Amino acid sequence: MKRPSTSAAPPVVIAAGGLGTRVGSWSPYLPKELRPVCGRPGLAHIVDEVAAIGSDRAVVVHHPYYTPLIDWTRQVLAPGALARYRSLTNQLPDQPRAADHLQVDFIAQRGRYADVTSVLNGSEHLRTGEFYVVFADNVDPTHTALSALVTATPPAIPAVLAAPFDAGAASSHGVIVCTGEGPVQRMVGLVEKPDRDETIRLEAECGIANLRLLQGRMRVTPRLLRYLAAVAQSTISEPKFSLALASYARSHRVDVVTSTQPLTDLGVPSPTRELVPGH
Repeated sequence: MKRPSTSAAPPVVIAAGGLGTRVGSWSPYLPKELRPVCGRPGLAHIVDEVAAIGSDRAVVVHHPYYTPLIDWTRQVLAPGALARYRSLTNQLPDQPRAADHLQVDFIAQRGRYADVTSVLNGSEHLRTGEFYVVFADNVDPTHTALSALVTATPPAIPAVLAAPFDAGAASSHGVIVCTGEGPVQRMVGLVEKPDRDETIRLEAECGIANLRLLQGRMRVTPRLLRYLAAVAQSTISEPKFSLALASYARSHRVDVVTSTQPLTDLGVPSPTRELVPGH
């Protein structure tokens, strides 16, 4: 997909503040965002996906536990890093990458252990009120998922990317309740990781056609950002982005873009092999 030829797209917060508790057998040694997908670390795919929308700046908000690994990560994701590596190993140079124009900063998450905290930290670093959010443990090796969200909805409207409803996967996703028809619908509710009984109830009450699975890409606007900040200040428990967004959607427009492109969840235990899309 061609990058826009006009001004740069809004910046992107890459939320990587988790500790990988679902894959706790190996995540103490390596951030799950660096787990290989199709031969490359998942985070490298995320950076290329951000570059594909024409953005020129991103910030990775990581857990402080992984700070000792960040200097290396910053180096290998820097513009021209792959070309330098291939030169060191006497390989032919690669073609220039779209991500070589992208400035990627890394900051340690500050505050409570929560994804709203990551989003707020990233916004403060970027000093902007409109930006996209990508959760770094959901990887698209085709680098098109964020582009689908950007091109399908108008600017200045909060929006999320979603997958078609799958009852078998509902327990590991936020299940969005939508209204409207077509590729872009409106969010009217959300249930976070429902159990089997709750999933059956949602199917019966809402209909499968009005249910979607939340994917890890969102557009944040200044009004939504202020709402998230207020939620973080008023909530005693860890503020969760999906639930705050659902609360916001009760009185404000939030678009839902459905995509059939499968994402790879780096937090799901799997055999000791490189992950491929949809596995």
